[in-house]
Amino acid sequence: MEIKEHSTSTTQIIGRILTVVVIVLSLWFIYQQIASSEIDIFETLLDAEPIIFLSVVCMFGVLILSPIIWKFLMLGSGADVPYRLCFGIWWTTNIAKYVPGKVSLIAGRAYVARKYGSKIVIEAFVWELLISVSSAVIAGLLLIDMEGIASSTKWILISVAILSLFPIISPRLTQTLVRKPFSLLGRGEWKTETSMTRKYYSISLLLMMVSWVLWGFAHQFILLGLGIDAPLSLIIGAFSVAWLVGLFAFFLPAGLGAREGVFTYNLSLFLTGGIAAMVAVISRTLNVLVEIASFMIGLTLMSPEEFEE
Repeated sequence: MEIKEHSTSTTQIIGRILTVVVIVLSLWFIYQQIASSEIDIFETLLDAEPIIFLSVVCMFGVLILSPIIWKFLMLGSGADVPYRLCFGIWWTTNIAKYVPGKVSLIAGRAYVARKYGSKIVIEAFVWELLISVSSAVIAGLLLIDMEGIASSTKWILISVAILSLFPIISPRLTQTLVRKPFSLLGRGEWKTETSMTRKYYSISLLLMMVSWVLWGFAHQFILLGLGIDAPLSLIIGAFSVAWLVGLFAFFLPAGLGAREGVFTYNLSLFLTGGIAAMVAVISRTLNVLVEIASFMIGLTLMSPEEFEE
């Protein structure tokens, strides 16, 4: 028992050190980009045009789409959740992603939505992960013609994008594969009839693609506010790839640092490094504020009795 506890403690310490190192290096990279461009941050922000605040509207749009997507994924997993509760549950549990690792996010959502069955909630989370990765990779293909991106990276994006569309071909087989690991871990037999359909999956994927367009507009409004214009397609591709890297950096709270560092690099392929870094920092700051606001709104959508259920 003592050996196991010591091993767990060592793993946690290593994880924390790795988290700090990645965040510090990413922030240092962003700082260097701003410093090398000799941009006066405060002057630039004070001179920003009001259009920059339209980015907040777009970010709220993304957060409105997310519970709707979860609604269809829950339907495909076997539960019909009222829209009001979809918004309440998704918004109140989404904040848990700022805890390093995905365990808190998964466990929190499974607990709050437990009356629909923890298995169903976990399965819907896996579907959400699959669709998020698929849509992000597809959106990332918008960078395919950019110089500065290795050809191997381009081929990886193309290959993953094609493979990620397999659930549309056979949602039943995909759902069986999704359930298999839980069955092997002893989390139930999962023998109930699969219910994910092409319709549910396609609607969810389409809405997720719309969310990437909204993210693109959000960052374009930030750029316009700073007096810079850039192609919307490149902005969408730059952010989706950065978001994907942040997603897989599971040991970081909401991909903090990794997402900003990669986003800065991607934007610097067609913008100056200083502007790219500023956009990445402004984006994260506004994103956090919007998610806090949605969390507070989500609390009002669920009564104490519904939390107890």
